[in-house]
Amino acid sequence: MKTWVITGGAGSGKSSLVRSLRALLPSAGVFSADLAVSEALGCKEVIEKLLTCFGPAVEVAPGVVNRPWLRDFVLGDPVRRKKLEAILHPPVLEALEAGRECAHRSGTNLFLAEVPLHYEIGSTVSADLVIVVASSRSVQVRRMMETRGLDEQTVHKFLDAQWPIEAKVERADAVIWNDGSPASLEAQVLTLASPLLLA
Repeated sequence: MKTWVITGGAGSGKSSLVRSLRALLPSAGVFSADLAVSEALGCKEVIEKLLTCFGPAVEVAPGVVNRPWLRDFVLGDPVRRKKLEAILHPPVLEALEAGRECAHRSGTNLFLAEVPLHYEIGSTVSADLVIVVASSRSVQVRRMMETRGLDEQTVHKFLDAQWPIEAKVERADAVIWNDGSPASLEAQVLTLASPLLLA
């Protein structure tokens, strides 16, 4: 079984790429780090660590993390962000490996792992192919404002907290440029997936 890691900048269209690949390769196993983070934030043990690290404002109600507050609290502060990552990354990576093992047992020949911070966490996820989905910063800002309802200042903080997209592109095994139309993305996805479709 091959593992493809899908990474790139925020708002670049990583999830769209995964959906397109899954449509062409429906038997592929899929993992989303963002979904795993959401699941981790509902875990009692994780919430207790967050409370210990950041205080009672972490919860909007007992057992419910105040995600907007937490995002704003850590986003512009590298020290706080590192503390948050130290809490969240281990359960997320554990979930990824569990998902990979499950996909392997199912007999599929491809596991798609969407890991937005693949390079930021030191490329710790082993992969046969690392695909970077890239777009211009102006497109990233527009998409994040439209899809996530964030203000422009917050979007720029998000982007500044990640590696520059140029650095990710330099290290990629494959690059999908996603500034254009859905049709352009689909054409690139078909080219990417064609060796597996013909196998």
